[in-house]
Amino acid sequence: MLRTNYWKKGILLSITAVLVIVLAAGCGKKNQEAAAPGAGEGKVVATYTDGTVTETEFKKYSTFFGIVQPQTEMYLSIPQLQEQFLREYVGYKVLFKKLPVQTKDEAAKSKTDVDAFYAQIKKAIDGTPATKTKVEAAKLTESDIRYFYSMITRIMANEESKVTDAEVKKQYETTKDDYNVISVRHILIGTVDPQTGAEKRKDADALKIAKEVKAKLDAGGDWKALAKQYSDDAGSKENGGLYENQQAKGWVAEFKDAANKQAIGKVGDPVKSSFGYHVMKVEKREPTAFEKLTAADLAALKQAVASTNMNNFMTKDLPKLITKITLPEAAKTGTGKTNDTTKTETKTETKTK
Repeated sequence: MLRTNYWKKGILLSITAVLVIVLAAGCGKKNQEAAAPGAGEGKVVATYTDGTVTETEFKKYSTFFGIVQPQTEMYLSIPQLQEQFLREYVGYKVLFKKLPVQTKDEAAKSKTDVDAFYAQIKKAIDGTPATKTKVEAAKLTESDIRYFYSMITRIMANEESKVTDAEVKKQYETTKDDYNVISVRHILIGTVDPQTGAEKRKDADALKIAKEVKAKLDAGGDWKALAKQYSDDAGSKENGGLYENQQAKGWVAEFKDAANKQAIGKVGDPVKSSFGYHVMKVEKREPTAFEKLTAADLAALKQAVASTNMNNFMTKDLPKLITKITLPEAAKTGTGKTNDTTKTETKTETKTK
């Protein structure tokens, strides 16, 4: 609860490692020279300077991404975001083709990493019948999964390798509050079920309860007792609502902002987030000097710069390369028509995931 959920976090996202599919032991051939999964199969849905994307190919990629980042499915039900996602995939294909040839040592090391990734994702697929059905429907194979993962992570690793120390320092100065170490107590009056997303209580009802809780705390109420009675945050309700000595960057935006700005030692007004209303008290807040950042912090800053650079490519350079997008309208409206847009007609911006 409260933590932001980025695809680059966790075992599935060891993006600092350069991952690649090794076609044969000691092979130095560019993996990006191999055809993308599903390429050339089905109708063309995107045309760009160096090639095309077919419906089958995009289906495989979308299915892969949906396994790694489940919320993608919801986004792809929105026509504008579906097109944006397709444009991003074209961008990945363009960048992947430009990557340098890997050395034998790089290929050997990355095989171990991609094997570990596949073992984990296979377990997720086999353990979830609905996911397995989607994989089978898209005819997404082990080779396909390895290809897409390799493509994305190799591109990001290459982008990160270009980031300078000066850029990392500048990124820190821009986001230094993210690295504040904070101890904060909170009681969450939830508006949604964190597991299902279903409404738990009306917004007005949650706010009313949050104000009542604040009044009790202002009157000297016990945090441990009140958190246990009222809080919907399973991660902190049993210890007085305390999150101790944590970096601000991991929290959702509204909670992070309040933790960074709220007066220390005072119970603030209820703060609304996507979870509900938080009654908060910041107990301690300490800045982290650049020299004190951990290796993980520095890696995160480098990833942020690389992501910004990727986004610049996607929004500024890529549109000049794409000449036509033709997504099936049937997938959106059931009309059986196509959504045909050209470079001059379409203004959709693409953002990195």
